[in-house]
Amino acid sequence: MNKTENHDQTPWVLDVTRVALASKQRERFHEQLKASGLAVAVENLFSGDIVNPSEHQPALHMALRSDRSDQWPDESLPTDLSLQRERFLKLADRLHSGAAGIADLVHIGIGGSDLGPRLLSAALGGSESAVRVHFLSTLDYRALQTLLASLDPATTGLLVASKSFTTEETMLQARAVADWMGEHFIGNSWAATTRADRAQAFGFGENSVLEFPAWTGGRFSMWSSVSTSAAATMGRSRFESLLAGASAADSNFHRASLQGCYNQLAHQLACLIHGLRRDLNLPTLGVVAYDPRLTLLGDYLQQLLMESLGKRVDFFDRPVEAPTAPLVFSGRGTDAQHAMFQAFHQGTDAHPLILVGTLNDPSVDPEWQRTQLAHLLGQAEALAHGVRSERACKELPGGRPVSLLMTETLTPWGLGYLLASFEHAVFVLAVLWGINPFDQWGVEEGKRLARAFKKQLETRSFGLDDIATAAQFLKESE
Repeated sequence: MNKTENHDQTPWVLDVTRVALASKQRERFHEQLKASGLAVAVENLFSGDIVNPSEHQPALHMALRSDRSDQWPDESLPTDLSLQRERFLKLADRLHSGAAGIADLVHIGIGGSDLGPRLLSAALGGSESAVRVHFLSTLDYRALQTLLASLDPATTGLLVASKSFTTEETMLQARAVADWMGEHFIGNSWAATTRADRAQAFGFGENSVLEFPAWTGGRFSMWSSVSTSAAATMGRSRFESLLAGASAADSNFHRASLQGCYNQLAHQLACLIHGLRRDLNLPTLGVVAYDPRLTLLGDYLQQLLMESLGKRVDFFDRPVEAPTAPLVFSGRGTDAQHAMFQAFHQGTDAHPLILVGTLNDPSVDPEWQRTQLAHLLGQAEALAHGVRSERACKELPGGRPVSLLMTETLTPWGLGYLLASFEHAVFVLAVLWGINPFDQWGVEEGKRLARAFKKQLETRSFGLDDIATAAQFLKESE
């Protein structure tokens, strides 16, 4: 077994030596975890108890990546969970090998139905796959028309990923692609959803619906059939290795939390984010990848952290008195150095950064790899220690909080371990801060109003002069 795949060893190193968090702060964090009842909360999570009270749901996404169905409570899992996984992995294998006869697969989804699979494809997809995957999320009519003009309906497949199968942006694009496919839609299209009834009403055949459990939150759905497209680019064996790495992180986090031993990567990440947000009162967090394969990691973490932790009341609807979610932004290695880093080095505000990198990448020219790593280390040192100069314009104050998140070589197993650890770090913070990380009611009101506005826009003109009084426009239309 490769040392990266040792189930008792974390394949990632989180270096926080350049962050001004004293050991006493870390000790206090561990004491707060014990006082918060983390062990009980973790046991409830893994036991299938209701941990999302506002939607009265458990959160057993860990079961989606486990190969041991006996460790999960039977009453919380669908009896065909392993069959659900087998169905979408068989399809992914056929797409990957070319046996499905599909040259291009259009994946339509948004939020968790896009960010996770897109990240996996970018990080672990390979040129050996027989299928090219094209991800569509936001409503960009011109981009869709340009894409379809380059494809052949006879060799194009469609994967629509939507938990509810009502998400407007997804449904509009799905209908457009389905219409374009014409007679080829039947047989070359699949739906990843919890609502088979709605998918079939749309036009998908019963055998084309790839279901996953209703308790799977959107931002945790990458472990389900939502990632059929990603598995098609990676290949089945690599996707199964990804699941195994995530499952190992689950086991390690579960065991250590029950023992009151907060030494796992998830605990370390939670400690860092807690210290930055609450001890240092810093409202932002940048995730900058110096391995191009991980460019989308920051985008993925943006949703995971901000949608999960962006709450202002606790479990009992009482106001939370301390800061919660940081504003997470992302960047790509040396590109970000030529755009954002000037403000990080010499601006008046401190913006915490996590620089993500790999020591070795056997798939690229060694000089390119050394250059990426050298820039990562150089920026970290400059941010942390600064430079003194006789001229103020050349002086860097240093003391900027920068952490390094490093692995020796990026593998499917290691990426699975990392992503699952971030999920558990979010859960740790939610327990400590007393909030529900599994709902997202904040986005629903905007969606409701959008439906109301759209209904009125279909029958009434709307001009520039109406923008400032849009609420009155809607009220008059009711």
